[in-house]
Parts: sequence; structure tokens; C-alpha cells
Amino acid sequence: MKLTKFVSIGIAIFLGTSASILSGSSRALGAEKVVLTFGPIRQAINVSDLEDFAKEGTTTATIQQIIGFSKMDPQILRGLIGLEIGLKPANLARVIYSTPGEKITDEIGQAIRTQRRTESGKALRAAVMLASGDDGKVSLLEILKKYPLPEVYVDVASIAATVGKIQGLAGNLSSLLQDSMRETTRTTETTSTESPIAPRRSVAPTPPPARRPSAPLPAPAPQPVRPVRGLW
Repeated sequence: MKLTKFVSIGIAIFLGTSASILSGSSRALGAEKVVLTFGPIRQAINVSDLEDFAKEGTTTATIQQIIGFSKMDPQILRGLIGLEIGLKPANLARVIYSTPGEKITDEIGQAIRTQRRTESGKALRAAVMLASGDDGKVSLLEILKKYPLPEVYVDVASIAATVGKIQGLAGNLSSLLQDSMRETTRTTETTSTESPIAPRRSVAPTPPPARRPSAPLPAPAPQPVRPVRGLW
């Protein structure tokens, strides 16, 4: 299978995923608000404000509160949010929709998630594909901007680990691609080598036994002729 077909696979699955997540909404894709969480604390922030923070270091009262609660270094947080990681879409589509890729993105989806924690992995895979499609690079900020829901929840305490997992995905992309290709090959070979059900042979009807010709009946023995006695 050519790599160009991998993109088609990813796009097809993405369209189906987006349709189920958005439930028929015609709204343009991309989160409008990010809900930063730290333990029981929830603080909503506009994506544009988070982008200004990542690119220029501009903080809002909400960002300052989250930084204070989490005790994270603002510069480290900025670096993690804006760090770009190379992920070529041609290979990426094949990998993240494989069994190992889905496992990794489902783990990342625990930190970048939907409000109800349902279908977080599917939404993340769609966002990653859209983000990488622009320039072959992905950052946490780009994933949030491409997230296919109005709101996306981000666990601030897990940001460093999340970025590390995305870096690991990029670093192991080649090996994951080979694994997924081997998995596809094994599946194809298994399917092609399965023994087809042999057609049932028709059984010829058993002819009735030949009737023996009946022996001719013996001729009756001739009866002797008795003379007729006269009446005199």
C-alpha cells in the first residue's frame, strides 16, 4: 500500500470521527476555550489568550492563577505549550490509527480531553492530523486550536508528560510505522490463507436393484383322457 493511501485512510477515519463527535454540527473545527485544570481547580481561558502567552509571554489573570496553583515556571510552561514537534502527515495517519498509535493517543487523551472524558482519544487523533497537515509539525498549542470541539480540557500538571509522549511518538514514528505495516501484512496474509469452505459434493442417487426376470411357470402336466362308458 502506498503512503499516499495512508493519508486517505486517516482523512476518512477523521471525517467519520468528527461527524460522531460533533453530532452533525456545522460549526468550524477548532476549540474556542481551553479549560485549564489542576486538581479540583477549573479555569477557562480563550485559545487566543493562551496563544498570546505561548508566543509573547502575555499573561492574563487566569493564567497567573493557574501558574500560582501549579507552581510551574512560566517560561517552562510557555516552552511546553509552543514546542513544535515534527510529525509528517503521510506517516502519521498510518501510525496513529494503528493499534500502538491508538494506545499512545488514548493515553495522551487523558490529559487533553473532552469534558465528559468520552472519545478523548478520537478527538485528539483528529486534532493531531489537522495540526500536522499545515506544515508537518505539531505543538500542544496547535492541537488545542484544531481540537474538534468548542472546549478542550487540559490537565496542567500533566503538560510536561504529555509533551514528552508526543515527542516519543515523533521519535518512534519510523518503528511504529514498520510495526503497523507488519501488522497489516499479517492480517492480510491470515485472511488470504484461510481455507475456503469446500463445496459439498453431490451424491449420485443409488439406482434401484435390477429386477431379476421371473422364471416361467411350469406347464401343467397333461391329464389322461378317460374313455366314456356307454350307457348299455
